[in-house]
Amino acid sequence: MSAFGSPAATNGKPKSIAPQDCNVPQAGTDGISSLNWSPVANFLVSSNWDSGVRVWEVQANPANTHQPVQAQPKAQVNHDKQSPVLDTCFSSDGSTVFSCGADKAVRMWRLGETPPNNVPQQIGVHDAPISSVGFLSNSNLVVSGGWDNKLKVSGADGLKFLVKFLLSASRSINLKHGDVVCFHAYCCF
Repeated sequence: MSAFGSPAATNGKPKSIAPQDCNVPQAGTDGISSLNWSPVANFLVSSNWDSGVRVWEVQANPANTHQPVQAQPKAQVNHDKQSPVLDTCFSSDGSTVFSCGADKAVRMWRLGETPPNNVPQQIGVHDAPISSVGFLSNSNLVVSGGWDNKLKVSGADGLKFLVKFLLSASRSINLKHGDVVCFHAYCCF
């Protein structure tokens, strides 16, 4: 896995707003666009506007009442061309992270591996930035929805493109409901 860089300087002062907030080290240099938990472990993945996809291991830290949760940076990859990453999700076994973003690509990162040039494998593409990605565990499929008004379904192995739906501009896409893909009044099982 690609290791994170050096920790950000805090000048000895916590960056939290509330006393019980948990400061996550090395969270990126720009806004966080999504956060998702691994379905099988205490891993948290973020997508960032600085092109990063980051993973932390999160553990309880009961000995420290000021920081009851501790996040340890584990790895980071980046999307191509410094493009913002807009969403992520885990495979059902937690071994793979899927991401999408302004580079118009759906990408697959197998945790524990360092991809060439630190850019995850591209497994799908849209005609415009991709705003949402989801994993359908019962069928091992990756679904993506983009600003091109398309919903695309691909095999999680990255070897086959299965189907696409063209949506009217008024449809909103939500890929966070488990094995049901919903987009304004329509659902695919």
